[in-house]
Amino acid sequence: MKKYTLLIYMLALMGCAFAQNPADEWFDQANAAYNSGNYEDAVVLYQNILNTEMESVPVYYNMGNAYYKMKEYPMSIYCYEKALKLDPSNEEVKANLAIANLAIVDKIEPVPESFIERWWRSLRAMLSGDCWAWCSIGAFVLLLVFAFLFFRSRRVGLRKLGFFMGLIFLVVFALSVVFAAQLRHAATTPNQAIIMTPTVTVKSSPAEASVDLFVLHEGAKVTILQASNGWNKIRIANGSIGWLEAEDMLPF
Repeated sequence: MKKYTLLIYMLALMGCAFAQNPADEWFDQANAAYNSGNYEDAVVLYQNILNTEMESVPVYYNMGNAYYKMKEYPMSIYCYEKALKLDPSNEEVKANLAIANLAIVDKIEPVPESFIERWWRSLRAMLSGDCWAWCSIGAFVLLLVFAFLFFRSRRVGLRKLGFFMGLIFLVVFALSVVFAAQLRHAATTPNQAIIMTPTVTVKSSPAEASVDLFVLHEGAKVTILQASNGWNKIRIANGSIGWLEAEDMLPF
């Protein structure tokens, strides 16, 4: 009897823990605030969810929309970029990010990519990291099935089918694992940033007295190459490189 009492008590505690999780309630309240035009309240509520370390594409996407309505374009871009790190295949986020980028000063032309780079990037962006992980599991299971067919079947036709299909799913499995790992690394590594200061001058070295190279404005996206004593070595889309103070940017 004591055993069942303890089990019921543990289940009750777990139920209370789930019931006390306010994230769902905050999300509903934030959406209601957004729909009512209370964008500042919506941002606060979305941020409350993120403070619990419960990141998700809908939270960042809706938060980006709220910032856009408030005309805080750098923060809007930041939220959309965070959402795309979690799910690079989300077309709605891509579309809204493109619209937000029209509202900032800097229009930086990216360095042209090779066909292989474009192909690899577009293929990887077809699914989110979690989807690629599930795809790798499915491909591995099918690989085992066709490997069993190849080694155990007595018919030549079935052995050929097992060999070629097994080879295909081996490639799918390998690509899925690589894509999932790369997207996971990208989502957890803050190696990019959005400029948050209205106007900044990029320097030739991590010192205020160094040579001025070029100017960036709020909302511009940079890649962080190196950090040193409160400065970040950055690269922009056209390949230009320089140094900026870390306080001028928000990494993601």
